[in-house]
Amino acid sequence: MPTPTIDAIIVAGGAGTRLGSTVAKAFVKIDGKPMMQYSLECFSAHPAICAMVLVVPADMIGMAEKIARGQRFKKPVRLVAGGKDRWLSVKNGVMASEAQRVLIHDAARPFVTQAVIDAVLEQSRTYSAVITATREVDTIRRFSGDRAMETIDRDTLIRVGTPQLFDRMVLVNAFSAAQTMKTPPTDEAMLMEQLGIPVGIAWGDPLNFKITTKSDLLLAEALCKRG
Repeated sequence: MPTPTIDAIIVAGGAGTRLGSTVAKAFVKIDGKPMMQYSLECFSAHPAICAMVLVVPADMIGMAEKIARGQRFKKPVRLVAGGKDRWLSVKNGVMASEAQRVLIHDAARPFVTQAVIDAVLEQSRTYSAVITATREVDTIRRFSGDRAMETIDRDTLIRVGTPQLFDRMVLVNAFSAAQTMKTPPTDEAMLMEQLGIPVGIAWGDPLNFKITTKSDLLLAEALCKRG
């Protein structure tokens, strides 16, 4: 059976408000490089990736084009305007792809590695939908107001991240399910659950964390300077 074609959809639509930034989060620099550039470099270097679709706010497409041209990535980069919700941005990116499978990744997770991508692709031999996950290491409790309640067994919990892999046409069809959900899906695996499609787990890297706050950005800067 021929190896399926795979595109990377890199979602870079976050506003960056919690970072205190005046530009979209993915354009905030970490150690002198725009945050999204780290993900573009990683996916571009992976032999299984055919092309990359970068989803950015409509008013940032011009700046994204300059970055894509200036870096001369090994794989083609297509630019797409995002939507008002994350899932709509993902949908726009997926519709711009012609690959059989897509890897959805958040640009706000700049420390994705070749090994993490490999782990997802390995699980895709068994599952048509795969999420990246790391184990929960903290003690987790429920709470009510200012009172701590019962402890939850952390051995039954995982932290879900990206990249996440899906058959593209299945995902395209699943977007219609998002229209009927009470709240927007936080990731595309939720859409697979709506369709009753099993979702596999690929163990990721805790350093592939999502940059959301100023403290996350400081940690990212420290990691880059450490080399």
